[in-house]
Amino acid sequence: MKPILIETIRKELNAFCGTFFFTNLANLLKLRSGHDMSFLSCKTKKRRESEAKKFKTLLFSFIHGAQCLDDLDDLREDSLFREITGGCASTTVGDWMRSFSSRQIELLSEAHTELAFKLRAMLPKDDRDLIITMDSTPHEQTGKKMEGVAWNYKDMWCLDSQNAYDQYGLSYGFHLRPGNTYSGNGAVSMIEQIFSRAPISMRRFFRADSAYGNMGIYNALINKNVSFVIALKENVYRPLLTKNKEVMKWKKSKMTFFNSTNCEVATVQYPLQGLAMGKKYLRVVFLRAPIESSEQTDLWEGKYRYYALVTNMFEHEKSADGVIAFYRQRANAENFIKEQKYGFDLKHFPCKKLDANRVYGLVGSMAYNIVRFTSFFITKNGCFSKRVRRKLLYIPGQVVKHARRVHIKVQEKHKEVMDKIYNNIFVRFSLVHLNTG
Repeated sequence: MKPILIETIRKELNAFCGTFFFTNLANLLKLRSGHDMSFLSCKTKKRRESEAKKFKTLLFSFIHGAQCLDDLDDLREDSLFREITGGCASTTVGDWMRSFSSRQIELLSEAHTELAFKLRAMLPKDDRDLIITMDSTPHEQTGKKMEGVAWNYKDMWCLDSQNAYDQYGLSYGFHLRPGNTYSGNGAVSMIEQIFSRAPISMRRFFRADSAYGNMGIYNALINKNVSFVIALKENVYRPLLTKNKEVMKWKKSKMTFFNSTNCEVATVQYPLQGLAMGKKYLRVVFLRAPIESSEQTDLWEGKYRYYALVTNMFEHEKSADGVIAFYRQRANAENFIKEQKYGFDLKHFPCKKLDANRVYGLVGSMAYNIVRFTSFFITKNGCFSKRVRRKLLYIPGQVVKHARRVHIKVQEKHKEVMDKIYNNIFVRFSLVHLNTG
């Protein structure tokens, strides 16, 4: 193999010339303007500008794939990153996150939801359904003195987060909590925050696992005119199954359940006192699969495995098989959670203070939304952050500073790709504002 020779040049080169694409996108979304960020401190104009720089530094660090606060010190050595964001040091951004009050965190959470709706309106999709899937996930930690870290039901030393995604993977809610928090806690306030901002023209749907099956969540969804499907725990559906055992009409289903193709479905009414808007009952869809004679089991009744879903959609709106199929699609939320954890390193958190970590997670979720949104202009069904960064961010080029302006020189083929995607986004942005204006 012939030796490879290395020579030096004096020109300033940059590996992240695609940063200017995301800068233009942030400008389009008004994310660089401190005037649109009510969660920032605003004692003086100068103070607000510096707060905006800290926000931009953290936001763009997530977009660049930073895995911890210390990576900010490496990124600020990049002249283009420093020019665009202000290049705040890791200690500066850490102090900024720790300075947030509870009210500022609430405002940041609202800004996160509003950004999701703004991006959703610009997606190259004509789907008018808003389908929210809610789920919680643990974030395993190693620190012993982190506020909120506790053992969860899986014996994992962790923090826990509540998450809400639509069918395209955009995040509408992120709330970091102590590790031993029950999954459904705080879901009502997140539901109200999301659906209060949903456009009236959108049909609203919700799905979640059995941790979210309680009266408070049912009523919050009914009051917001949301159609929902939620799994039921066995101790809830077993009395209902026993009571209606003689009158239930089981029908053959096309569904596969526990690897069995001999499944049956049945529907019963679920009377509940205290339902909102004068409703008297909900609908429960049962799915059962026979147990093989050779299979060892201590399941109730010993003949079938059961699964139950509660919904406020009745037969004329969605069939039993339709309800089950709709619920099963919630599994895709696991992919979105993994993308946030591994693509934006929200698996671990950097601060001892829980509120500071909440700020870190919310800004990371906003960065995730921007990248996720952009992915739909690369492929029809979207793609992961790894491909977006490779396509639009990790672009080599030359940075030239002249007459107080920054000039970026990249290969023509890269410029054509970025211009095409940005122009498509700008067209969508213009159409949305034309229709709403």
